[in-house]
Amino acid sequence: MFPAYHRRLLNWTYTQVLYPSLEPRTYKGLSARLKELRRREQLSLRENLDLQWQDVVKILKHAQKTSPFYQRRFAEAGLNVVKIQSPEELKKIPPLTREDLRMHLKEIQSQQFKGEDLQTAATGGTTDTPVPILRSKESVAWKSAVQWRFNAWAGMYPGDKAFYLWGARQDYSENPSWRWRFYENHLMRRVWAPTSLFNTKVFETYREMLNYFRPRIIYAYPTPLALFCEYLRNCKRTFHRPASAICTAEPLMPHQREIIGEILGCEIFENYGSRDFAMIAAECHQHSGLHLNPAAAFVEYQSIEGADVGSLKELLVTDLLNYGMPLIRYKINDCTIEGPGQCECGIGYPLMQKIVGRTMDNFLMPNGDVVPGISFQNRVIKVCPGLAKTQIIQESLNEFRIRYVPGPGFSAADLELLRGNLRRFLPDGLRWTFEQVADIPRERSGKTRFCISRVTPPTRSAN
Repeated sequence: MFPAYHRRLLNWTYTQVLYPSLEPRTYKGLSARLKELRRREQLSLRENLDLQWQDVVKILKHAQKTSPFYQRRFAEAGLNVVKIQSPEELKKIPPLTREDLRMHLKEIQSQQFKGEDLQTAATGGTTDTPVPILRSKESVAWKSAVQWRFNAWAGMYPGDKAFYLWGARQDYSENPSWRWRFYENHLMRRVWAPTSLFNTKVFETYREMLNYFRPRIIYAYPTPLALFCEYLRNCKRTFHRPASAICTAEPLMPHQREIIGEILGCEIFENYGSRDFAMIAAECHQHSGLHLNPAAAFVEYQSIEGADVGSLKELLVTDLLNYGMPLIRYKINDCTIEGPGQCECGIGYPLMQKIVGRTMDNFLMPNGDVVPGISFQNRVIKVCPGLAKTQIIQESLNEFRIRYVPGPGFSAADLELLRGNLRRFLPDGLRWTFEQVADIPRERSGKTRFCISRVTPPTRSAN
């Protein structure tokens, strides 16, 4: 680890010079944006909410002026955004769904932007097939700054070494060249540890990587990190301990937080975001909930009929940064429990308690390997655009059932593509049954379960 002065100099150099030079599309103007976000943190909750509402009205007016889709939607709702007075009036606008994005992508896009002025991303999620999202270049830079401010709450700053225990294949190369490794490891100062398959050999490789790289931060999906920590506890070998760990991409469960904190001996932080919006909420040192950044998104809470937990709400999110393709009252398919008004830490951002809408089991293979369910998200959903929704159920060690909802362009070729990818990804000898269904509903708990294992818990082990 660097002495404190040297580390501050390193962080300043990466913020001011190296990141903007290495990746200007993402980091140009990073320092000024971070300064503005730090200023917003010092404002009161009331001041932030007032500024947020001004941003909501601004994006509404922009959408009404430049997006044919919203011109029609606002007119059908009888809403004149020029006269809108309160968040309550937003309820007149029907929630935006992924089906809307599939069917009306070009109409939702702002006509103020040319195609070359926008960057293509994709929606995230667990059961739904991703659909394209277009982002203005300015929003990409702002979203990056928002994430770095959240990272700073966990003690992670530009230039700090980070070990990514990660499953999203679009973020790293599975067969990296030496140039890619040099760029990632020595310039960007990060290493990637894929979460697609876990066994003793893989975990030991990651332990050795951890000791060699000696990262300040571990940035990870919580389920794979908890499994890795179980291995570190049981292997009885030495391993490097980071200053903190940041968990994201799926809910961090209490038992996972306990084992990760116990084994790594550091503070654990949960961040919340999605491919649709990037990062929009994070924990501070109080760990009393997730702070929503009011400069990034406006969040509404919609009651869920028949939910086991009365305070459970579904999130509707309005992106306040992306003017290239406005996402207004977007149904992100996640659920939460509303939090108290403000945290004792003094940051003037509202709180929600926790995300409870996404959950995945791990799959135990007959040879003892463990496949984290979240790793299927990239290998199943993203490769089969003809499937609107998918759910994988492990009935026994050798038997799997896949429930699927056909999409508008579904054909038999989509199932063949799915079978082919499963064969390449998983061991031979597994039996697969495919079941077409009308829908895959959310459970009464509010969770959407993409991967379900019915193998008894005592047999599921990383060793």
